[in-house]
Amino acid sequence: MNDQKRNEVWDFINEYCENVELSFKDRWAQIKPDLYDKHIHETIGGLLARQCTLAIELATSPLAWNGNIAPLVLRCMTDAYITFAWILEDVEDRTKKYIDYGLGQEKLFIEHLEEAIQEETDQHIKKRMKIMVKHKNNWLNGQLAEWATDVNVGSWSGISTRDMAKAIGRESIYKFAYVPFSGAAHNMWQHVGVYNVEPCRNPLHNRHVVPIIKQAPNDPEFLYLASKYLSQTFDLFDEKMGLAIQRELPIDFFANHSFFKLADQEVNEEDS
Repeated sequence: MNDQKRNEVWDFINEYCENVELSFKDRWAQIKPDLYDKHIHETIGGLLARQCTLAIELATSPLAWNGNIAPLVLRCMTDAYITFAWILEDVEDRTKKYIDYGLGQEKLFIEHLEEAIQEETDQHIKKRMKIMVKHKNNWLNGQLAEWATDVNVGSWSGISTRDMAKAIGRESIYKFAYVPFSGAAHNMWQHVGVYNVEPCRNPLHNRHVVPIIKQAPNDPEFLYLASKYLSQTFDLFDEKMGLAIQRELPIDFFANHSFFKLADQEVNEEDS
């Protein structure tokens, strides 16, 4: 890639990230927090910001626009969308469950750390672990008194992700995005068998495959998918909150950007 093309790519990335950030700010500026039920806007706002963060982080890492890394982010984004949509169906109850579960998991982790400290013999490592426990306890107690935090080792929602997707009428995103991307996130054979092995070149070896570390090709389609999931999250938020936002959605910004129109034009000229 020459310098001009590299500059064009980064101009697009910077403009795209600006669109995402401003799209979030446009929406959140219209939300009036309820300080008596603050868990509602904290959860909804946090998840919306999380979705934007994931899209921006993927956008600013163009070397990660490949089948090795991008599915990890996209799996997280589809999970966030399903969680976000399911919570919005009953915000009063489900936002409390969401936060309480997270606090319980943090409390459990602190307990595990405290047990590990007792077993650690390296004084330097032990000191660092104690500092970590202190910071985590300070954060936890700032959320809710530590003694009042229950630990739930099951599913925070009480149902599976698939059932959550069904409940919001979006089983398709579970089947065609969440599950396929889970193959990469969980290192399943349907992913490893494509990206991390190749056929042995010895014809006498019964057509077995051998491991390989190979670079997957970069494809902006992965960022397009991130834009799609983020835009769906924005659309859902706007619908539930009764918002009318004038700014172009990230997926439209992506598709309409001159960088990709120019790229399509160059491809068509090469084909003609």
